Amino acid sequence: MNVLTEIRQYKRSHYGNLISVEEPEFDKAEKIWKVKLKSDYPRIIQDDISPEKRMIKFITLKGLGEIRLSEKLEVIEATPRKKCVENLSSFLKIWLKRAESIIVSASAKQLARVSGADWLLNPINMIVTNLLQKEVIQDWEIEKDWRPKKVRQYLMLLEELGLVVKTEDGWTYGNLFTALREESSNNVNFATNILSYVIKERYSTLREVFNISRFETFVHIDTCYYAPSIEAEKLLFREEKTIYGDYLHLYSKISPLRVRQILGELVSVGALQQKDSYCYGNAELFSEMVEKKSQLEVIAPPSAGLLPLA
Repeated sequence: MNVLTEIRQYKRSHYGNLISVEEPEFDKAEKIWKVKLKSDYPRIIQDDISPEKRMIKFITLKGLGEIRLSEKLEVIEATPRKKCVENLSSFLKIWLKRAESIIVSASAKQLARVSGADWLLNPINMIVTNLLQKEVIQDWEIEKDWRPKKVRQYLMLLEELGLVVKTEDGWTYGNLFTALREESSNNVNFATNILSYVIKERYSTLREVFNISRFETFVHIDTCYYAPSIEAEKLLFREEKTIYGDYLHLYSKISPLRVRQILGELVSVGALQQKDSYCYGNAELFSEMVEKKSQLEVIAPPSAGLLPLA
């Protein structure tokens, strides 16, 4: 029996059909055979306008685990199936977060215009408004605000992006602030451009540090439309009930009334389009999303978690 036959037989009896193996490699130093485990994970994607025509797309995940054999082709170490499944689950969660990141980056200008975005990011608007009226926001002024720590956090965030600069006694505008101001037709448009840039470049920080969970719902519903389209690499027609079902599966409980409201707002700002009873994507934004997906590095799952066999 050769090494590949032995590995495939072991794989079938211990891992099932979801997990497959790569080509085995012989480590001359250790004098053992090593073979990495992978999965071509199937994703069934449905276009609601033609529900009978389901698409199957595969996401290839490498590095789920490893099997090691001696020179005599005896299995000496192997990643448990449970660990492989955990790695696969982790990968799918990472992919969802990456999909969110792609979608936010491509549609930041639209998301910055949804209702409540300016209120949720009000400290940024306050900073922008003050810098438009005077060149420096002084430290003593910040201390007089009812939430000085939060204002300083936002100032440091804007500093990272080159929008503001720290001075001896306060903060002033940076080069990017000036450049975006020159590109904007008026102050309202400028404030939206600032919010858009911050959302695009620091959405994860806004989510994790500033806890803007209410705004996050817009991103999640947008993702429930675009993530399957990105996987299918084509814009899909999706009904409201499909998006609602995906939201419950991927995120948490939500009212169908809230989903309908947010979908309406995403349509009104151009993040999505409405065609009869279907939601349909923005072709220009989607093209950018697909391009960003193609530039992503392969997602690495957690360590293989090898266990020696008794």
